[in-house]
Amino acid sequence: MTLLQKMMVLMVTLSSSAAAEPLRVMGKDSIQTNMGWQVVNDTVMGGRSESSFASNNGQLQFSGRLNTNGGGFASLRSNRQDWDLSGFSVVRLKVRGDGRTYRFRLYRDDDRASYQHDFATIAGEWQVVELPIDGFYASWRGRRLERPALAAADIAGMGLILADGIDGRFDLTLDWIELDHAGAPHNRKTNEGDEP
Repeated sequence: MTLLQKMMVLMVTLSSSAAAEPLRVMGKDSIQTNMGWQVVNDTVMGGRSESSFASNNGQLQFSGRLNTNGGGFASLRSNRQDWDLSGFSVVRLKVRGDGRTYRFRLYRDDDRASYQHDFATIAGEWQVVELPIDGFYASWRGRRLERPALAAADIAGMGLILADGIDGRFDLTLDWIELDHAGAPHNRKTNEGDEP
């Protein structure tokens, strides 16, 4: 292969990866119809927090009341999924929160630990949050673990947890979740006609 042919192959590869579309896994136009969401609260260890979720028009509302007396966490997680997310480098969420700080979680198959990334919300406002996958850290029962970075190809589930140490009501709505490439403009597809 000549030098010119090698350069052309490289240019085609780079342009096709730059043009790759995000992969929406939850919300309108997602590849999933049911992620099998389930609530897991501190009641599993004697706590008193309460939470529930509701799905409406593709959006997912996670709400309840955090009680730090005897635990202090409320969480939501999907079932394990059969995805191929290799090559993606960021998780992007469109959320409307309540001003509290949540953690988005990623799970590997056959691993009880999760990989987590904090994100702050603005009360009553929609926002798009971008979380680099290499910025997630491993955690088990609230303790940070020393583990290698999570590979996107190993992601088999997702979730949310609120454990900010503040008693009281919380309310977070997820419009969509997608995987994408770092630096890709989030409005190239995601804001076309999908305002909540």
